[in-house]
Amino acid sequence: MAQSLPASPASSIEKPGKEETAPKEDASGLIVTASSRLRYETVDGRPRPGEATAEDAVLLRTGVAVEYGPGPLAIGAELIDSRGYDLGVGTQIGRDDVNALELPQAYLKWRVDDTPGIGGRLAVQAGRFLLNLGSGRLVATDEYRNTVNGFTGIQVEIDPDRARALTLFYVLPQERLPDVAAEIRRNKVQLDRETFRDVLFGALARRKGLFGAAQVELGVYRLVERDSPGRLTADRHLTTLDLRVAREPTARTVDYDAEGAYQFGRASASTMADARNARVAAGFAHVAVGYTFDASWKPRLAFFYDYASGDRGGGRFNRFDTLFGSRRDDLGPSGTYSGVARENLSAPGVRLDAKPGKRVELLADYRGLWLASRTDRFFNVTDATGRSGRFAGQQLSGRARLWLVPEHLRLESNFALLFKGSFLKDAPAALARDRDQVRLIEVNLQATF
Repeated sequence: MAQSLPASPASSIEKPGKEETAPKEDASGLIVTASSRLRYETVDGRPRPGEATAEDAVLLRTGVAVEYGPGPLAIGAELIDSRGYDLGVGTQIGRDDVNALELPQAYLKWRVDDTPGIGGRLAVQAGRFLLNLGSGRLVATDEYRNTVNGFTGIQVEIDPDRARALTLFYVLPQERLPDVAAEIRRNKVQLDRETFRDVLFGALARRKGLFGAAQVELGVYRLVERDSPGRLTADRHLTTLDLRVAREPTARTVDYDAEGAYQFGRASASTMADARNARVAAGFAHVAVGYTFDASWKPRLAFFYDYASGDRGGGRFNRFDTLFGSRRDDLGPSGTYSGVARENLSAPGVRLDAKPGKRVELLADYRGLWLASRTDRFFNVTDATGRSGRFAGQQLSGRARLWLVPEHLRLESNFALLFKGSFLKDAPAALARDRDQVRLIEVNLQATF
């Protein structure tokens, strides 16, 4: 009769929303968790128009989550305070990083493990909550980012047995406020809002063991948004069909992760009133194959390829929209860097991760970066003529983690080094064209209770 657990940075350090990494309740059914993360990052050489080419920023995220439910019914809430300091006028830090004193979760959950007519678990969640679906490339809470994606609505999970699961959802994405740059820089407290003019709904079906040890996921996501008073949108009316086949890494075994999505509907190129609105035909693909060696430090070597379509002009809009997906796991750090996105991208690469000790985790990857369309944006730089070519450069990124106190105090550092290619050097709109590299160094300390 136990209920599912909170899905938040406060309740799960590594995989927000995953029960296997969330804390367990005590005998009374009460869960109280908290975390605070202080981050410093510095970047230079950015080519993004309209923003400073170099920046330093201090970010602080603090979260407290509470859930109570000794029986099948549970009530929970979470308060998250995301702030930025030392932010200049040309900062890239915005609503994705600053959201002071917000309540993204306030929900009721009902869960029964032996449901009549189903034979397995049935869980219903309603109110404000976080969503983590499938690989997280389309809907997720990004653990690296300083804010979360909150939703208001209802989610139903049906698990007839350990091999099959179905998730149904109808939610209103919470719009992070404030949305005025000056108010964001001074960490103004303003509650987020939701509206029925911005709706996300769909389903995700999962099946384990269909092909040996593989898990198959099939999802459909429908996003409908329209302008409302004081809020301009890209008028996205998008349907995304997603298929994924994956096998989890284990020692002395080849693992894989293949996912592809096709997106159609209508959308505008921006939120501007005069932006072109057109039919959408877009897609993305991620393919990775890895091998974990049977060694004490658990090294895993993987080769991967990421593709996301870019707009080619003409009668249709071709840039892929990642909806509410996570960036860090596949593409590199966000924050003041946010160089590589799941749009207009063709990027093969190689990754190595390892755990040399119980307290140490290492990750490094290298990828080449090409534009899927030479006339669409990359790093928010556009050359409408296409004369700057497709080659954006090469990115080397990595992460190191040290658990100073296991499960409670973690020191982490992320870095990214982008060696600029012809596009970022030659595109007329690019800034810092005299700089050959974009460099990011970040360090953070997170305490969890």
